Amino acid sequence: MQKTLIYIIGAGRSGTTVLDIMLGNVNGSISLGEINRFFKRNGIPPKREKESKVYNFWINLKDQMIGSGFNDMLYLQKLSQQNEYHLAFVKSLFKKCNSEYVNAIVEQYGYIGQNTSQNVLIESSKYPVRALNLSNYLDRDQFQIKYIYLKKDPEKVVKSFQKKNLEQPSKGFLMANLYYLIVNILCGITIRILKIKGHRVGTLRYEDLISTPKETLLKLGSDIDEDYSELMRKLIIKEPLNTGYVFDGNRIRLKETLILRDSDTKEKTKGKLSFTRIFNYIVYR
Repeated sequence: MQKTLIYIIGAGRSGTTVLDIMLGNVNGSISLGEINRFFKRNGIPPKREKESKVYNFWINLKDQMIGSGFNDMLYLQKLSQQNEYHLAFVKSLFKKCNSEYVNAIVEQYGYIGQNTSQNVLIESSKYPVRALNLSNYLDRDQFQIKYIYLKKDPEKVVKSFQKKNLEQPSKGFLMANLYYLIVNILCGITIRILKIKGHRVGTLRYEDLISTPKETLLKLGSDIDEDYSELMRKLIIKEPLNTGYVFDGNRIRLKETLILRDSDTKEKTKGKLSFTRIFNYIVYR
């Protein structure tokens, strides 16, 4: 039976894990997080207790991959870097990815589809090049892929990258600004290509998702042909959200449940963050 894969595209520190968890709380859906880190983490979900449901889910997938001959995780990670990172955009656009990499992700998603009883899989790997690869190589009879492009206020993203000791490495002020601009330009190009290829694509801002979730989810549901009325009900009554089987991502994944804040406060732009607002105007206005 065909399953739906909803892939969330965006820059780091943009709230993709939060959105992943939210959408995984719709009946028949499951949150899987940053699957792209599977090979990098040697198939082991980081900071999970052994024998936990999340640990067992992904270790089972690792065993299946090894049983199919994909046992060198370090080599598979190198292939992923060569075929998924931003510099591989042109290679992906013209379907020139390494055949071993293609075989690995096809096998991986085949097992994920078999191992999940839910019909809708949520992934927040973010990378636009990976998004194109999944469109290019996954079997359309097995997966219908939909995409969500999540943006976040560049000031908040740049400030977040100043923080250290988080899941994603910190960046200096200028590098964070350049990263945000380049990645979001690539995301914008990618979603245009995906729309041309016939995929359902939704675009939203993290700030809207937090401050006006009902209106934002109604529009998103219309854009990608999904019903989020049940999720809206849960948010209204502040029902704790199950964090699912998120492999990697924001550390909020380590909680069993999550209650969202009512709003994301907007601070007055000042100092060098004024540069951030102007510099990234083309991708966030």
